[in-house]
Amino acid sequence: MRILIVQTAFLGDVVLTLPLIEVVRQHFPSACVDVLTIPAYAPILQNQPLVDAVLTYDKRGRQKGIKGLLRMMREIRTQGYDLIISPHRSLRSALLVAGSGSPQRVGFRHGLTRWAYTSTVARSTTGHEVERHHQLMTLLSRTPPDRPGQITLHVQETSRREAEQYFAHHGVKDADIVVGMIPGSQWGTKRWPAEQFAALIEQLSARARTHCVLFGAPSDRPIADAIVTACHAPVLDLVGKTALRDLPAYLASCTVVVSNDTGPMHVAAALGKPIVTLYGPTTAALGFSPYGVLWEEASVDLDCRPCDAHGPQRCPLSHWRCMRNLSAEQVANAVQRLLHRTSLAAEMG
Repeated sequence: MRILIVQTAFLGDVVLTLPLIEVVRQHFPSACVDVLTIPAYAPILQNQPLVDAVLTYDKRGRQKGIKGLLRMMREIRTQGYDLIISPHRSLRSALLVAGSGSPQRVGFRHGLTRWAYTSTVARSTTGHEVERHHQLMTLLSRTPPDRPGQITLHVQETSRREAEQYFAHHGVKDADIVVGMIPGSQWGTKRWPAEQFAALIEQLSARARTHCVLFGAPSDRPIADAIVTACHAPVLDLVGKTALRDLPAYLASCTVVVSNDTGPMHVAAALGKPIVTLYGPTTAALGFSPYGVLWEEASVDLDCRPCDAHGPQRCPLSHWRCMRNLSAEQVANAVQRLLHRTSLAAEMG
């Protein structure tokens, strides 16, 4: 049996599809399970034991437009998939699924795309996104698993050794605390101000044997440069200096992670890292909080939150108090609570 799972959305959405892939694997143990995603996020799925092959659809690049869509459709059709599962609800994904030639096509029920699938289920408006994905299993089995699968990433040993050598070279000892920080986001209002990150680094670095590390893509260089410039404490800057395929290995070396509500946060969660999530225009109630790990929320209580499902590029009310009023002290306290909870959990086994 050949199965294709379609997820061509953002990095976080791809990572949050891992539990669905695991449950599909358990339900169809002898099947070949492939995943379709965009080229930028393919490295996070490559060399993962749950995935046989990663297909890429460059929907914003060389395969942009109707001709690219038709080429991708033909490529999928030639693979001869018996079952296609699409947690992605876009019209473009629905067109790919409809033209796949697969006799069984499973997805969420939506007025614009329902026709593309042979079986659909209503997508819940509550709960976590992982749990929503799990609803699709009700279409594949009379007795679907009670719970979603785990959200885990396999780390390549060569990347792990490289990360360990990097931290050792920069004076990080085995018993030290490493605080990973993810200051970027594709959405402008989700980015906690650079001066606040700098203040947090100064507070945390003042504690014995504590190191702060910045992570991000090349596009996050402006905010990383602003943080480094404003900061009067040492900070390891890896923004734009690690490929996505190596990011899990470096995050795996962290004790705790502080992150905006963004894709790499879910990578950290997939590695079992405790996380402090900085919520501004979005909220945990939207269903995209860190899944399956210890975590703390750092946010400001405002009536205008959430203002958008993703977080707009600019504040609709022009005050952006959801992020500006979130203090470094508040986040530092959340880090301390999380470290304490992590220590207690370790003691309890």
